Amino acid sequence: MKHKILWCGLSFLLVAALVLGSCAKEAPGEQEEEEEEEEEEEEEEEEEKLLFAYVTAGDLANPFLATVTRGFIDAVEAFGADSTVGLGEYDFAKTVSHVDAAIAAKVDGIFIFSWFDPTGLVPSIQRALDEGIHVVTMSVRYPFTEAEVPFIGVDYIAQGHEIGLHMAEQLKAKGLVSDVHVAVFAETIASPLLIDRKTGFLNGLTDGGIEYTHGFFESTSDFAKSLDIIKAYLIAHPETDVIMGCGSVPTPTGFMALQELGYEPGEILWTGVDIMPEIEVGIRAGYGATNVDEIWSYGFLGAMVLYMRVKYGATVGDLPVYTAMVDADNVDEFLWLLEP
Repeated sequence: MKHKILWCGLSFLLVAALVLGSCAKEAPGEQEEEEEEEEEEEEEEEEEKLLFAYVTAGDLANPFLATVTRGFIDAVEAFGADSTVGLGEYDFAKTVSHVDAAIAAKVDGIFIFSWFDPTGLVPSIQRALDEGIHVVTMSVRYPFTEAEVPFIGVDYIAQGHEIGLHMAEQLKAKGLVSDVHVAVFAETIASPLLIDRKTGFLNGLTDGGIEYTHGFFESTSDFAKSLDIIKAYLIAHPETDVIMGCGSVPTPTGFMALQELGYEPGEILWTGVDIMPEIEVGIRAGYGATNVDEIWSYGFLGAMVLYMRVKYGATVGDLPVYTAMVDADNVDEFLWLLEP
């Protein structure tokens, strides 16, 4: 939706250029000479076409990751550049190898989406910078300045805090303010991103006046396994009052686990992040609410920052991405995020 504005702007510029070109009146000889020069310039531009690499630690079967990738590719194409995509398939070593391959290919810029501990990628990022390759990251901050390696995203502690405050209100509405049993699930409990979301969520519960005990559990990035893990937990812990998904896998599988085990909406409160068809079903059914990112913008902004730095030498720093709580009352306003 938002990116259509970009295409309209580019179309207008193209039309304007064509009109101005047709209005120019020159001597035949001069016109032919200029046309030859333009053809030569176009050939040079084609040879010097910019190349940007996108590396994600996951794969495109994950709707969130697929949408980020689409935003990146849309922007790169709009800028008249080329792109490559490296899929880590949830293997950190493979993710690092894709970054190293991009450096070896001497790309103009690299956009990295890895939620793992940043330590392992720092040497590769530093090598890219040393070789004059621009780098932009999302989801996890690396030990570089904003001018060196810009960050696309949100403050994940703040995002979790917003979810926690919202959940606190739901708990109060049920009369639950003490001895609340909370289970937080994440694809990996070692991810700085997911730890920040969990921390913010629990802080939000505390600030919202809720006294609780909690557990932080790994549910993997595999949908089927995640569903089985959450179902097994709920069967073993019927005292659970709240389940929270820190990522785009445990959020939908959390709702699906409740539904498959026969829980009615409100029996166990559910929340998490992102929007996808399965999550929309859970929200509409009244099981809870999630915090939604403007997913496509991650990829688009990452490509835009790289292009501005490479093409114009512009130091574009960190850029935020819009987020909001989505429940049954306002879910229709966010369905455009599900558009292909």
